Amino acid sequence: MVYLIIIILIVGAVAYYLNTKGAITPRRKESKLRERCRVLLKMPPQEADQVIDRLVEREKNRNPGKTEEWYLDKVLYDLEKDYR
Repeated sequence: MVYLIIIILIVGAVAYYLNTKGAITPRRKESKLRERCRVLLKMPPQEADQVIDRLVEREKNRNPGKTEEWYLDKVLYDLEKDYR
């Protein structure tokens, strides 16, 4: 019985850790996409953010109804394509 309680506690702790630390949340992924865009733009962070926001707005007009992550991914794809 004691072993069962210990196993349940361990499984719960592992599940909690994976849920909070191991998972990539949408906001965290958006942050990483923005950072990759900033690197490609080679501008000061504030200026790069303004450019990224304009590019995202342009994509929202061209492709309405997508997620913010989708727009950032598309902007990053276009920036990478331009640098090839």
